[in-house]
Amino acid sequence: MTLTSMLRSALIASTALAGLGQAASAQSDEPLTYFTWAGYDNPEFRAPYTEQYGEDGVNFAFYSSADEAFSKLRGGFEADIAHSCVHDVQKWAGADVIQPIDTDQLENWPDLIDGLKNAEALQVNGEQMMVPWEWGASSVVYRSDKIDLQDESYEILIDPAYKGRTAIIDAVDEVFQLSAILAGVEDPLNLKDDEYDKVAAMMRKLRDNARFIWTDPGQLEQALASGEVDAAWSWPNSYASLQKQGVPVEYMLEPKEGLVTWLCGFTIPKTADAPEEQIYDFIDALEAPESGKALVENFGYGHANTKALEQVDQATLENLGLAGDANETIENGNLMGPMPEEQRQRIVDMWTLIKSGG
Repeated sequence: MTLTSMLRSALIASTALAGLGQAASAQSDEPLTYFTWAGYDNPEFRAPYTEQYGEDGVNFAFYSSADEAFSKLRGGFEADIAHSCVHDVQKWAGADVIQPIDTDQLENWPDLIDGLKNAEALQVNGEQMMVPWEWGASSVVYRSDKIDLQDESYEILIDPAYKGRTAIIDAVDEVFQLSAILAGVEDPLNLKDDEYDKVAAMMRKLRDNARFIWTDPGQLEQALASGEVDAAWSWPNSYASLQKQGVPVEYMLEPKEGLVTWLCGFTIPKTADAPEEQIYDFIDALEAPESGKALVENFGYGHANTKALEQVDQATLENLGLAGDANETIENGNLMGPMPEEQRQRIVDMWTLIKSGG
């Protein structure tokens, strides 16, 4: 072998080794941190990401409420992706805890429902601050073998006939929206001074009629399955879960007061330090059609990708109230959008006092 060919062989070998080293390094990089609610670590929601980065490519950090998440992020908690909702975006952006999102880096962005991704509440100064992921409606789930409803209404939760047989949620934005609707408030996101007392009185009615205030969906589902309670404020995932268990339940999809609707998705915290490409790959994986199909079928939530919804059986969508136009569902409901921070803090203080017995 000549000196030239030896050098060439050595160069090829070193290049190949370098390539192997880079591949190994990519697999051994620190996983990104996803800050979310418990339960969203379902592997089916991120299969395309796992195929690329492996099972250990993500760490999960859980919070119990958006307020807890906000406080931790403002305190410097390091996360690469945060799961937030439409009513959080303006507040989080105003506190400078999240950064703009480059939607050009998301392959699935063009397939997301226009009315969701272009919602004004998700943008600040013309920049996208949240990528929509799941949407739906919170409502009342009830035991259909014990309750025969003539008309669907949230008033069942304050009906003395069901005292001690109901449960309500410990989520301030939802219990506020529910209370304001039942109190007849015209614009819950912009309360008038004389309406705070009406909302507080309704919160107390809900509390006094309830057997308990739930924080864990599993706790609620067990109570409904065992017959401890007959009706409760719920999320679609609990309805879907109870149906799979064979529990006879119905979910109010046409309450006379209108559905309480919501939209959640992904934000990128200012503390993010994972590679940018990896962060966008993770978001894109959860926005993929197969991930969306898994979300609908496991949690009963709508997904932002139109192609995901097309993969779900029509009967399943109709059963969950997701067969119609997502924009109409959200806009025609009582959307839990942003409210003035002074108002929200008063509501938070009010609920904290009431749920503790005040």
